[in-house]
Formats: sequence, structure tokens, C-alpha cells
Amino acid sequence: MFTGVYEHTIDKKGRTSMPARFRNELGGEAYLSVGIDKNLVIYSTAHFKAMADEIGRLSLADPTARIFRRRMFNKAEFIEIDANGRFVVPQFLRDELSEEAFDKVVFAGSNDYIEIWTSEGWKQAEEEAFHDEAMTANFAGLMNGQWSQDD
Repeated sequence: MFTGVYEHTIDKKGRTSMPARFRNELGGEAYLSVGIDKNLVIYSTAHFKAMADEIGRLSLADPTARIFRRRMFNKAEFIEIDANGRFVVPQFLRDELSEEAFDKVVFAGSNDYIEIWTSEGWKQAEEEAFHDEAMTANFAGLMNGQWSQDD
């Protein structure tokens, strides 16, 4: 399980370091792809392959499924994480994060995957998710009453 938020730098060549707490879970390799929220997502190899199997069962006749397939796989890259935890974010994926130069990224654990955000993008996402009363009220319905703040 991936949890926590970690800020790291990314250099002009796209090199960054995987937070130490995530390295063991990934085993030296992973898949990096675009996220849905103007972010990037890192999946363990096993999780990505399971998702690929599931997406592969979607009908090719469904235009939404084809677009989703393209988004998930055309913008995905296999990455290797070196002994020091470093890996390269390819330019085409850095462009997905921001068209402007940046040097800091935020790694945010999201249970079975890791999100990568620009620092500014993360601040905005946090604001929307944690400080919007309407959004917070919607959280209660997600688990169909299976847990509450009293648990």
C-alpha cells in the first residue's frame, strides 16, 4: 500500500528519486503513465499488467473504451529504478504535468498507485479535495456507510 506525501526535485533531464518508502513495493521497476487529474501515475508492474488485462477486455467497438485504452497505454512508459532510487520521467510525460519549467514534484501515495504532481498542482488538488465542504460531504457516500469518523 502506498501512503504519504513526499516532495522531491526533478532536474532538467527529468531525473528524480522515488521516495524510499515506495521503493520496496515497486521492486526496482514500474509503469509511469498520465493520470486523470493533470498528474502522472506510477503503477507497480503487477498492478499495471492486471489493469491491462482488464482494459483489454473492453469492447473495441466502444469509442470511449478506445479513447481510454489510448490514454492509458500510449502515454505509458516502463521505468527502471536504480539502486539509489532514481529514475527518469520522459519529456513527453513531463509535458503532461506542466508546459512550464518546474523543479519540484510531489509524490502522493494513493493506496495501490502513486501520483506525481507539480507542487502547484498538488496544492490545488489538496484545496479541492480537503477544503471544499461539498466534496467532503460526498466522501461519506463513497463507502455506503461502511465507516464513519467514530470508527
